Amino acid sequence: MIRRSSLAPLLLLALSACARRTAPPQVAVGPAAPSQPANPEGVHPYQGELMQCVPYAREVSGIDITGDAWSWWASAEGKYGRGRAPRFMSVLVLSRTQRLKLGHVAVVVDVLGPREIRVTHANFGSDSVSRRIIYDSMPAIDVSAGNDWSLVRFWNYQANAWGITYEAYGFIYPERLQPTVTAGSVPIS
Repeated sequence: MIRRSSLAPLLLLALSACARRTAPPQVAVGPAAPSQPANPEGVHPYQGELMQCVPYAREVSGIDITGDAWSWWASAEGKYGRGRAPRFMSVLVLSRTQRLKLGHVAVVVDVLGPREIRVTHANFGSDSVSRRIIYDSMPAIDVSAGNDWSLVRFWNYQANAWGITYEAYGFIYPERLQPTVTAGSVPIS
């Protein structure tokens, strides 16, 4: 059993990975703390093979997309709905950046308001220890000027504060789009 006090260094490393540091946006960054207390019990270290964020998000959400996390946005076009509003079980797609070379995906498990959600995700760390943590119900907020989820921050359990800013494409919704049928000539019998 791992004590909470021993998780602190792991969480700091996990939350500092996968992101590039940017200047804070010139807008309100949301609440000073999550509207509901963060659930440190939602941090699940595990042993064994490193679980990547893509297969974890695919398994949890049921969205059948493969490829690097950043490529999910384009891959979803015509197959799944996409948008800028979070929905339960949608996948938040973070952009590819210098720090996030493969992007990142996280599944929305709760929508607390138009600018605050909770996500579950894997491989959100900077070393072999912190990458072996699954985060359930991690708070995330929209800090974009346009209220469009293009800039996101996740709760940093170690610092007890919001972490650095991540660029995001938006959300992929779990419902498959219906194929479109084009009108053509219909044989008459």
